[in-house]
Amino acid sequence: MKQFFILTVFITAAIAVKAQEPMDALRFSYNNFVGTARSQAIGNAGVSLGGDFSSTFINPAGLAQFKTNEFVFTPGFFMNRNKMSYNDSTFKGNRSALNTGSIGFVFSSSNRWRSSNIKNSTISLALTQTANYNARFSYSGRNNFSSYSEKWVEQLANNRISNFDDALSLFPDGASLAVENYLVDTILSNGNIVGYRTNAETLRMPLNQSFTYTTRGGAYEAALGFAWNNKEKLLYGLTIGVPLINYSRSSTINESDASGNTNNDFARFTYTEDFSTKGAGVNLKLGLIYKPVEHFRIGVTFHTPSLLVLTDRTNATLVADVENYARRIRNDNTRPTTYTISTRDITNGNDYNYEYQLLTPWRAAISASYVFREIKDVTKQKAFITGDVELVNYKFNSYSSGASNPSEGEKQYFKNLNSVIDELYRMAVNFKLGGELKFKTFMVRGGFNYMGSPYKKDVLPQGVKSLRRITPSLGIGYRNKGYFVDLTYAHTMARDVHFPYQLSGNQYPLAENNLTNGQILATVGFKF
Repeated sequence: MKQFFILTVFITAAIAVKAQEPMDALRFSYNNFVGTARSQAIGNAGVSLGGDFSSTFINPAGLAQFKTNEFVFTPGFFMNRNKMSYNDSTFKGNRSALNTGSIGFVFSSSNRWRSSNIKNSTISLALTQTANYNARFSYSGRNNFSSYSEKWVEQLANNRISNFDDALSLFPDGASLAVENYLVDTILSNGNIVGYRTNAETLRMPLNQSFTYTTRGGAYEAALGFAWNNKEKLLYGLTIGVPLINYSRSSTINESDASGNTNNDFARFTYTEDFSTKGAGVNLKLGLIYKPVEHFRIGVTFHTPSLLVLTDRTNATLVADVENYARRIRNDNTRPTTYTISTRDITNGNDYNYEYQLLTPWRAAISASYVFREIKDVTKQKAFITGDVELVNYKFNSYSSGASNPSEGEKQYFKNLNSVIDELYRMAVNFKLGGELKFKTFMVRGGFNYMGSPYKKDVLPQGVKSLRRITPSLGIGYRNKGYFVDLTYAHTMARDVHFPYQLSGNQYPLAENNLTNGQILATVGFKF
């Protein structure tokens, strides 16, 4: 079996200023947009259906179904729950937050020229949430094979840092803090640095570890959609999208000596980190819907990759108790046993920032819909059923430098990082199914959404179950005299894994996460 991070050693073997990881790319690509309550109720299966404001983000050709102008607003409430399994122990976490689905306008106009095949054209101005990052979780346990501080040892060793001043300055969010605090120290030979080691060494002591995380924010997309209706047979459209990223994470890592020995050069450390990623990008969505007969529709759509320009900002603090180690190596019994240093102590009071680019996966989908009693007067339609099959190529995730003239070290770093992505990820298949029953002005809806695993099967550690995300949903709606109200509950059940740190070998901890979250969405809209 391949190790999960088979090329991690190459990721950290470039220059020091990078912190991107393959799992970061999934944060901005493994998601399912919120949309309207109607769209969520039918599993977001709308590639061939159309006629909903969410078509702007699913298949813009569906906007050509509109014959009137429309305003839509979708507030919601998000409830996230995590159940983490770590070292035969189980820990729970939860976090709830208000969220925003879709909001915006649709403007439709009929063609004044009777000789034209274009019966009407549509423009939409839209904003939607594509991911909700609000979560809180923690886990802890005893570790007999690795320490979190070993990631800092590897950071120094893989970057071949042989100058002590560089070790103290080039890694202001990680290894430099550990070196300054005597948690990580040099290995010398004839007065020269030949390596690094940690005082929190599991060969000498077992370690108690705990990890706590709070994440906030979300991903959004502003969009301008265009669609045209050709003889009520062929609908086509495009959307220009502007993704907006706002992600933040607060982490606390505690590690302590579980041996009871008070004179083995390590007692405990606490590492706290405030991290954020912000940025924006651009993408395109193209689509067609064809009606071979009045009651049957076929749809296809293609979403180009998003080109994101992102900036990471980090401020970290490390507090380390190394017992008598500093006193002994300095031959000075007046020295303290506990040391505290932060990123801003190294960077002259500033947070540590880095700008880069990320190209997310492309998406393609095909769909079919059957509308019962399909006629031009949509108020007399009785029901529909629709289904989508979607392909998402997660191997297409690709990082690059944000610098106009990157160094050779930066180029090699991102080349190695993208090689890891190729080793880890694959093409995933998603399935979406939904339907609606209509009773004059009242509607009942149901749906199902399945998102396949982005990971290759042979890269997951042995015993870890296949990752996936399943979301059943139910909703109701009311439409009458130019206004409508829709209400939906969607319940997501997912399996995931969380790595608090990665090392070049396979001896690092893994927490399995069985997460559930519920979304309550209410869409209010009116025609004008």
